[in-house]
Amino acid sequence: MTTRKPSKGLPLLLAAMALLLPAASAAQRAETYSDALEKAGADGVIAYCYGPDWNQRSVRMLQSFWKNPATEEAAGNAVMVAVPFYESSDSKGADEAPAIRGGMKPPPFSVCPAVVMMDKEGRVYATLVGSDYLGDENGALGAENIKAKLALLRRQQELLAKAEGATGQEKAKLLMQVTDLDIAAPDNLLNEIELADPNDKTGGARRLKHVALQFMYKQLDTTDGFLKPDYVADFDAIKEECFKIIEDEAYRPIDRQAAYNLYLGEARRQGIPNGQLKGHIRKNEKIDPTTWYGKICPSLSEKWGSASHRMSADERKAAREARKQQAKDKRDKKRRDTKASREIDIE
Repeated sequence: MTTRKPSKGLPLLLAAMALLLPAASAAQRAETYSDALEKAGADGVIAYCYGPDWNQRSVRMLQSFWKNPATEEAAGNAVMVAVPFYESSDSKGADEAPAIRGGMKPPPFSVCPAVVMMDKEGRVYATLVGSDYLGDENGALGAENIKAKLALLRRQQELLAKAEGATGQEKAKLLMQVTDLDIAAPDNLLNEIELADPNDKTGGARRLKHVALQFMYKQLDTTDGFLKPDYVADFDAIKEECFKIIEDEAYRPIDRQAAYNLYLGEARRQGIPNGQLKGHIRKNEKIDPTTWYGKICPSLSEKWGSASHRMSADERKAAREARKQQAKDKRDKKRRDTKASREIDIE
């Protein structure tokens, strides 16, 4: 009986076929957060936070979601770790929790169940909580969101690597793309943009510094969102400041729309014609129809475009007098400050 020698081409054929097969998930699991950081590579660490003695849903999801093969596949090459957060130190198992947590901070507001996604240095770039991000107890939506956020981390790393080899405005533009990703950007990004583009020709610095809520507070002369009893809007000043943001494409679309919303609210109160109001609402929608602000524009146009609010004659008179007084107060303050400055110089 003769035996056939194995074909030399077979190993090569098998190797070629292996290259065509999708790569299997290489996610690892660790017992503690510290161990997870030590093992972490480019895909970082993904921690599942649960409350053993106070949130039974999060405990059930340890099996239905966290140990689900679909979740492990979505985690890519990240290191996965389950981290308990007890309510009572007297609960069974609570004495072991500190060693498991290591130096990991709890999720925002200590919400559980939560998935906290970190890079290999432990910097949190995404947090998934509640049914909006994790879905039901099977966690199919959670797995999808883990996969999507991990893809954004990889894109962030790619852009940062390109920026390392770039200079000037080219570098600033690459770093601006990092800020557009729907995950947290590195803490030092603003400083890097300012160093690369000191004159802010790309607009990256003002884009990153702008906070829509604080911009609104400034225009409404408030620090906590509550208007002062004697507050009267300076419509011309609000319009001017809002359109500086609206017309500057360096700002994020949603920030430009937020400024437009502020203008629209005051414009309606001032009683601008319905046609103009609807026209502005359409322009606001066109900035980006996919944002929350863009999506509400059609219904806003229908509701506000059909009935405008116009100030009464007495309200208009009171507003004019208040603006005059505000202007006078500003002039008086400027004179006092100038006088005080001169007195200091003399001394």
